Amino acid sequence: MNQLWRTLGISGKIRETGQSGSKDTSETFSCGPDDVCEAEYLWHHQSLLNGDRDGEDAVIRISPKGGYNNLNRFIVLHLEKTGWRLVDYLDSTDSHYDAADALIVNSGGKRWLVVNSYPRCGTGCSLDHSDWFDLKNGKFRLVLSVPLSGHESSQNPGRYFETRFVRASRTDTVETLEFVFHVEFRPSFGSSIRVSNLWDDEKLIRFSRSSDTGEFKFDSKNSEAAESFLDIFSTNEEVTQPRIFRLIQNHLLEIARAPNDYRRPWLKEVLDKHVNLQELAPVRATFAQAP
Repeated sequence: MNQLWRTLGISGKIRETGQSGSKDTSETFSCGPDDVCEAEYLWHHQSLLNGDRDGEDAVIRISPKGGYNNLNRFIVLHLEKTGWRLVDYLDSTDSHYDAADALIVNSGGKRWLVVNSYPRCGTGCSLDHSDWFDLKNGKFRLVLSVPLSGHESSQNPGRYFETRFVRASRTDTVETLEFVFHVEFRPSFGSSIRVSNLWDDEKLIRFSRSSDTGEFKFDSKNSEAAESFLDIFSTNEEVTQPRIFRLIQNHLLEIARAPNDYRRPWLKEVLDKHVNLQELAPVRATFAQAP
């Protein structure tokens, strides 16, 4: 592989690409003991770099052969009159369950390189990521990370979620990326209650930045939910179960107030398990008062 890196004029070290740009780490990009890699042509488009009139781009993924998914290098090439030339590249180092993939998203008059990865999570959970990169002065930089999909079923209630990109838009001063965040709540796999679906939530979430500068931030003014809603789209290793109970308290109170609600046996199971949890105190009191 070193010959390929030299031909392209890029480093043989693993590269980290963040909000401020890229830097090499001390670790070598290696495809295993025999250093046997495979290349896959993922995508080409009429120029991520400049515009439709300025030629084509190709995205090539370099990864270890034989299903070792953690390490992937994405190389973007631009076709000019004299041939292909390197635009930039980036590495993905945490995609255990499947090879990371990349695509070019074209919306609102701009294009981004989006890398989806599928890291290890553990028993009863998954959390896949979507990282958005743009080109600044010919170099990739990370401008947004959002959950792609996942679930957390080891705690009660379990939650199953996904996001969907809707569109990009811009004004003279502000650039916005718009997503749908959808989550379904179900009894955990350890629950004795058999209910297929407890409830679901879906909100339109926007991330904005001053045009072409820096990373996108949660846009509280133009989103349909508070930023705390995003904590649901995580695992319990990142956000504790008491925190989740606080976020879903309105749904729990709705069930607690209705004596004939089909979900009431499930709620009783939760209250019986967490007898002393302060976050459930209002729900417990309401549940006891229901006729």
